[in-house]
Amino acid sequence: MEKLGFDIGSAPADRRRANSLVHACLCRDANCRLPFYQKMKRVVLNTKNCKRKTNGGCPICKQLIALCCYHAKHCQEQKGPVSFCPNIKHKQHLQQKLQQQQLLRRRVAVSGPTVVAGGVPVVGMFNVMPVG
Repeated sequence: MEKLGFDIGSAPADRRRANSLVHACLCRDANCRLPFYQKMKRVVLNTKNCKRKTNGGCPICKQLIALCCYHAKHCQEQKGPVSFCPNIKHKQHLQQKLQQQQLLRRRVAVSGPTVVAGGVPVVGMFNVMPVG
């Protein structure tokens, strides 16, 4: 039995796989001979029909989700052909905002608010005292 999965990690290989994923989601030619296409098409079909993916038990589905995350991180389209892309983009955006908020909270906790002329507290990365 042929192994359907693939390893994520090498940037050039990941880009090739992401391009193959987009092609596999778009191509309707059953006889398409592009390299890696047939395997990627089977991976995508496995995900559509997989019974084990709901509890995280399918390694092929996990790898496809990882590839979709890589794709979504670099994708510029609002509505592309990759199934999970819009949802993953949204979650990545929310995660990035949360990380920025946590970083700001840590910076404020370390530096504390600075009081400037007039007794107004200024909170932020740059605590600048007026000169004069």
